Amino acid sequence: MGNYQDTTWYIYRRALSTDEWIYIPLQSWSGPTLEVALSRFKHEVFSFSLEKHVEYTDTKSIYLYNNRTRVAKAFKNDDKIEVWSTSIREWMGSVETLAPQRYPLYENEFFTKYEHKHAWKNTLTITYVKKRIVYKVCI
Repeated sequence: MGNYQDTTWYIYRRALSTDEWIYIPLQSWSGPTLEVALSRFKHEVFSFSLEKHVEYTDTKSIYLYNNRTRVAKAFKNDDKIEVWSTSIREWMGSVETLAPQRYPLYENEFFTKYEHKHAWKNTLTITYVKKRIVYKVCI
């Protein structure tokens, strides 16, 4: 895992409508370890993909930063969610946890809408695809 000396973490976003970087962080936390920050970011990825919080209605991507270092990114593209991280295996193995002022957990709901299996795009990026609805026609 990375050696993060600073324990201040931020979540930023990019607007979908303008592709503009939003300089005001959505959240900031002081004190968590990398493991805790990744677990909280996992919750934000689920929340972002399901559009559960109002700030995600016009959001193209979200980012986890440690001070000024990007640690993770989640990007929504049509029916896919791509997650990139310098610690992607740790992110995958982390348990969704809530940051202050966040509720409830969304992992179960996320996997009712997205395939549980992921695809590797490269060594630092995985992709989840929305489940397809299959209609049966009875004649």
